[in-house]
Amino acid sequence: MITSYKNKIASNFTLSTALLVAVIFLVIYYVVRIAVFSGLQKDITFEADKHFYEVGVKDGAPFIADKAEWFEREHQELEVNPVFVQITDRQGRVIEKSPNLKQDALTADLSQENKVFFRSKLKGLSIAQIQLALKERDKIAGYLVVALPIEESERVLGTLKNVLLIAFPIVLLVLFFVTRFIAGKSIQPVLSVIDTAGKITNENLAARIPLPPGKDELGKLVITINDLLDRIENAVHREKQFTSDASHELRTPLAVIKGTLEVLIRKPRSAQEYVGKVAYCIKEIDRISYLVDQLLLLARFESQKKALDAQAIDLSELTATILQRQQDQILAKGLSVELEAGEHYDVCSDPYMVDIIIENLISNAVKYSHPHERIRIEIKKMNAEIIYSVIDRGIGIAPEEIPKIQEPFYRSHPLQHPHITGNGLGLSIVKRMCELLVIRFEIESHPDEHGTTARLTFQS
Repeated sequence: MITSYKNKIASNFTLSTALLVAVIFLVIYYVVRIAVFSGLQKDITFEADKHFYEVGVKDGAPFIADKAEWFEREHQELEVNPVFVQITDRQGRVIEKSPNLKQDALTADLSQENKVFFRSKLKGLSIAQIQLALKERDKIAGYLVVALPIEESERVLGTLKNVLLIAFPIVLLVLFFVTRFIAGKSIQPVLSVIDTAGKITNENLAARIPLPPGKDELGKLVITINDLLDRIENAVHREKQFTSDASHELRTPLAVIKGTLEVLIRKPRSAQEYVGKVAYCIKEIDRISYLVDQLLLLARFESQKKALDAQAIDLSELTATILQRQQDQILAKGLSVELEAGEHYDVCSDPYMVDIIIENLISNAVKYSHPHERIRIEIKKMNAEIIYSVIDRGIGIAPEEIPKIQEPFYRSHPLQHPHITGNGLGLSIVKRMCELLVIRFEIESHPDEHGTTARLTFQS
């Protein structure tokens, strides 16, 4: 059984409030009860004290000093605020009583302490009673018993009790529906979240949840969810773009290979022609293989599943090894490479990933440098940081292009430089790896002026 959220809120709030209301009602009832009986106790104590001085003790027996008082109206009338007065001996036997008691008598409770207020019965009616010990030479000779009817007070307390008992469920019921209504209004943004989430599909990621009025927790929730949707939309867009670009990059060399092979089978060729065309196809296959390796590498680090293997790396020694691998390309363009490192600098990082990062930077410097230019590699330490810079005097990059070249498959004006081959994955791999290794990666460049500087900052 599914219970709506607003009903849960209303139920929980009502249950918690029920305890509070019950405590408040009990407090009200007992405060009124105490107030009523305190007033009765005060009245009966006053009457007992007044009559106490009308009773005397002689020869061990109580007697009435002024019997005229016993004929006052309040002792003869039962219906108008009667006060019942009775005198007993030490065993509780009646000696004298007020006329309004007629054939009845009060029961002296010898177990009660002197001048203690307690409740009793007279002909089935509730009365409040108090008794005072009558003494002669510190010996009890009898008791003065005074009583007041409390039927009306008990009736008032009973009515109050019934009203509170009837009001309790009514208050809780009204409270439940009011809370349910307010909760329904309060969770309206949550319903908007559900409605908007139901509309979002792979083809409709632009929908956003409207912000509720007021800056409360629901507002923060909506902002957080909208930010999440923004990130999801961007991720899906990048994935679609990545897939499209990867398909395009793979399709081009495959089309070249297919076209070359179709030309070969149209008519008989010489062995030299076959060798040349097959070598050309092998070159394109190598290009596909390299592209697939780059794509797999980028996908692997995008999923962050590769465990980092931190080791001490000598940057000067690693640079020398990379330059050895790049020697053919450097000599082909007649470039000179200068390595400026005052001493050997070690950094603690993943050697495999740092090798890929630095080789990509040096490879780009070689690829985009003008022939017979100079490439300078600087390694220096500043405070607690080791800065690795690759500086070329090549074609350069426009400032607005720098953020874009770090995205997969982006190449800056490829038609202006058709002789420079590439797939636009190198710097995106460098950027991702630097993020994983917490290496600061910066590029500074000016087209056709001072070339490009790629800078890595390691924490030593």
